[in-house]
Amino acid sequence: MSEASPELSAYEQLGGEATVRALCARIYQLMDELPEAKAWCDVYPPSLERAEEKLYEFLTGWLGGPPLYWEKYGRPQLRRRHFVAEIGRRKRAAA
Repeated sequence: MSEASPELSAYEQLGGEATVRALCARIYQLMDELPEAKAWCDVYPPSLERAEEKLYEFLTGWLGGPPLYWEKYGRPQLRRRHFVAEIGRRKRAAA
């Protein structure tokens, strides 16, 4: 296994936009398909398109790519965003 170049961000090492978009698409595809993810999907609207795009924007910046999320929405408030989701024993056990 070769050592990653220290000059490249994690975003670049992963393959940039195409790879991060594919990762986000796969995450939301699985959330839509897997029965065990249904409880987590209850906090989202029926269409997950906007959530998928926001995840892409967030991960892009978090991984060292362009700060897309921060430019559009400001500082992420992940706890506040997800606070509306009720987390019971079954959801905790599934995590």
